Amino acid sequence: MRLGYVPALDGLRAVAIAGVVLYHGTGHPAGGWLGVDLFFVLSGFLITTLLLEEHRSHGRVDILGFYRRRARRLMPALLAVLVVVLAFTGSVFGVVAGLGYFSNVVQMGAPESTMPPALEHLWSLAAEEQFYLVWPLLLFVLLRARLGLAVVLVLAGVVFTTIRQFQLWGAGEVFWQRIAYGPDTRSTAILVGCLLALLVSARGAPGFRFVQPVAVGLFAAFYIIDSESFVLSGFPLLLFACVSAVLIVRALDARSFLARALAVTPMVFLGRISYSLYLWHAPIFLLFGVSATEKGLSLIPALVLSLVAATASYYFIELPFLRRRARPEIDERLEPRQPALATAVASSS
Repeated sequence: MRLGYVPALDGLRAVAIAGVVLYHGTGHPAGGWLGVDLFFVLSGFLITTLLLEEHRSHGRVDILGFYRRRARRLMPALLAVLVVVLAFTGSVFGVVAGLGYFSNVVQMGAPESTMPPALEHLWSLAAEEQFYLVWPLLLFVLLRARLGLAVVLVLAGVVFTTIRQFQLWGAGEVFWQRIAYGPDTRSTAILVGCLLALLVSARGAPGFRFVQPVAVGLFAAFYIIDSESFVLSGFPLLLFACVSAVLIVRALDARSFLARALAVTPMVFLGRISYSLYLWHAPIFLLFGVSATEKGLSLIPALVLSLVAATASYYFIELPFLRRRARPEIDERLEPRQPALATAVASSS
């Protein structure tokens, strides 16, 4: 049973990127920055599901192939942004940190960022790639034993990162960047996504039909309410990740109201260009002098140019490289395929 292409998951990406971009440009919604954690849960779920599918089909996980596919997926668009930023700012260190995927470590180590403002948002890419440097190999080793062992280990990781957040937050002696960017504190959402994939693989996707309104309400509350210091205390971030996991499960059910709402064409399109939009919006906002506190009339042209740049990047940089991949069934979805898992979920809920 393969995941296939699920348009509603692109719709969830749209919800995530809209929250992040609007937060960076206007300061609203106050919790829009949590869109990054929605991305994390989605990423953990999708990558782990695809690795499990590969293991099920071939009895192994092609680790080097995985890294090649990740590079093909992420590097071309990232390089384009880094070249432009380097040309305008001359920040060699920032470009190296972005290219080497360690900008989160740089920013967690000081109360004032040493990254150029145009590249500060690359911390989330670094957090993901550091995680995926280890996870495919670890998962393959765990699968040679039992799937249940992988579940236990990931669950332990969720508990550890949550407790670690709470410890640092409660100590009151660390700056917020330490918690917000630290791999040992901000990996909760990725781990929850991985855990969801493992549980779905082992037991099938739960229905969550009656939980959906509660999950949507909690998600909206997290997005709207200004509670950054509280959310980073530990359990709230875990709760948001779990709510996001419920939304993913409901998005897999093509018959659910949520899936139908997320699968409308504008949402799917915005989700498809979300990676490029995430890369480009920060330097473009900086160019126009737009931020959460400084916006004015320049916000509109900044948003328009960001969407244009993201669309161009998607069609002229991302897609050409993705179409060269050798094994499309193991990468993130490029072209729609039969949504086998979505159909199975719909029939079981």
